[in-house]
Amino acid sequence: MSGWQTRHGGFTLIEAVFVIAILGILASIAIPRFIDLTEQAHHATARATHGGFSSAVNLIQAEWQARGSSSVGTSSTGWPNGTGGPPMTNPACAAIWTDILTSPPPGSPGFAPGADGWGTLGFFNFCFFVYQPDTTPFRLIRYNVLTGRVEYLVI
Repeated sequence: MSGWQTRHGGFTLIEAVFVIAILGILASIAIPRFIDLTEQAHHATARATHGGFSSAVNLIQAEWQARGSSSVGTSSTGWPNGTGGPPMTNPACAAIWTDILTSPPPGSPGFAPGADGWGTLGFFNFCFFVYQPDTTPFRLIRYNVLTGRVEYLVI
């Protein structure tokens, strides 16, 4: 054999360092994008639920106007108010949630940050439906049982 040695597969140290550097660069680009996707998914979920809830409130009111009554509990002006009110209570707001949505996302009276589904809170003539899995920022639907106004808020 002359002065040349036969190469036996595998990476040299320089090649391994080069591959690790490239993987590090790719990870530094990809990780922020995946984090952003989670934020976008929470936002899309909350906005879609807001749209469905708002549509349901308006359909109940339209039914009340057409028939003079509704299949769910309503105020004297036809807006859904669950088991009555105001003043609204957590259980009354939870009743609105389950009564007017065809396939409601999980909801429960009260609020438990980080839990699955939506928490419901009643306060005077308002129902607040708080998206519990994501608490930074808070995403909520505010519903006024006297006027039928439904708003999506990010706090």
